[in-house]
Amino acid sequence: MNQEELSTDYLQQPVLEPWVERNGFAHWVVAIVWFGAAFLLFQLIGGIVGALLLLPELMVAMETGGDIQAVFTSNLDKMFIGNSAGQFLIIGLASYLVSKLHTRKGEQLSFLRLKTSPNVWVITALTAVLVIVVMPFNGFLGWLNYLAFGELVQVFPTLNWFIETQESMSEMIKGFIGSENAIILAFIHIGIVPAIFEEVMFRGYIMRALEKSGGIIVAVVVSGLLFGAYHLQPSNVIPLATLGILFAYVTYISDSLIPAMVAHLLNNGGQVIYGATHPEFLDQEMTKDFDMPILLVVGSMILTSGLIYLMFKLKNKEVGNV
Repeated sequence: MNQEELSTDYLQQPVLEPWVERNGFAHWVVAIVWFGAAFLLFQLIGGIVGALLLLPELMVAMETGGDIQAVFTSNLDKMFIGNSAGQFLIIGLASYLVSKLHTRKGEQLSFLRLKTSPNVWVITALTAVLVIVVMPFNGFLGWLNYLAFGELVQVFPTLNWFIETQESMSEMIKGFIGSENAIILAFIHIGIVPAIFEEVMFRGYIMRALEKSGGIIVAVVVSGLLFGAYHLQPSNVIPLATLGILFAYVTYISDSLIPAMVAHLLNNGGQVIYGATHPEFLDQEMTKDFDMPILLVVGSMILTSGLIYLMFKLKNKEVGNV
């Protein structure tokens, strides 16, 4: 058999459909199941790695009757290493592997949008501006969210558990950012790590799986809502979901994860740097009397809408030129 016959024989081989479709599953069902499993496994792996790193200190504390809780609060760097390990192993790597169930051979990177595109750098630049412009409006949404959740807690007092959990997490993050010489580590663990691995899972895997089942609008909105829910911050879920939807939108417009990764990094990393250089920012607390400059909020809404429309026009222009 000559080379030409070999090539022809290869091209005639049947291309297997993705595992999900061959076995009669809906793409969105598998994605939602993985979302729940990933959340639990992430907590488990992160906790185990953090506990192993703290094992010597924990053993000393147990032998001497010391304060075990103090061991965790005084070793936040190791706790964040555990968190980043969970991000890498579960949110990033495992989501990458699970995505193979949804793709044919050789299509995985395209499925996850781990690629560049003709308009990716223009959209990335506009997205960087968008992250800054949307902050006042998203802060306003956070204030509304806080008021709504406060009313809900009065009706269902058991929800106070979420407040206590959120406050504990917030204090841990504040302590880590505010600790001496920790800004680089904080930028890595809070800025870079989530910007890469959470984007692979949410705007890469989950968004594309939802898109294959329900179309792009469903994918953008639902993946954003899941992103908000994933952080377990009920009093902040609306602004988090809003960012998730915006990150999903720029991913769709650019057909690449790069703009969303940059946006995620700017949002998280920017807060780390600003909090480390302005400690009073870390001590600010949301209250019902929080002063919201209405003109700034309205201006933010207008500019955000303008940027979203501009990106949409760029997407249409690109399609028209194909």
